[in-house]
Amino acid sequence: MATSLPPGSTDFLASDPLPVTRQAVGGAGAAADRLPQAVVDRLMGIAGVDGVWIERDASGQRVVVLHYTPKGGRAHLPATVEGLPTRIVGGAPIRAL
Repeated sequence: MATSLPPGSTDFLASDPLPVTRQAVGGAGAAADRLPQAVVDRLMGIAGVDGVWIERDASGQRVVVLHYTPKGGRAHLPATVEGLPTRIVGGAPIRAL
C-alpha cells in the first residue's frame, strides 16, 4: 500500500540530502557532473525512473542518482552507470507544480 507524503516531504530519502554547491561554468567538474544525453535517455526509458542526476556522496565521490516510483521495482535498475555507482531514491512520482 502506497503512503501519501505531504508536499515537499523528504521522508522517502534514506538519508538527509546533501547541499548542492555551484561550480564555475566551464570548470573541470562541470563536464564531469553531466551524463551524455544518450545515457540519460536510456535511463529515463527504464520503467519507473522519473529522474537522473549526478551528485556527490558524503566522501565527495560522484554517484548517479536514479529517482524511481514505487511501481518500478529495483531489480532492473543498474548498480553502476558510466563507471559510477548508483544511489536509488524514490517515493512519489516527480510532478511539476
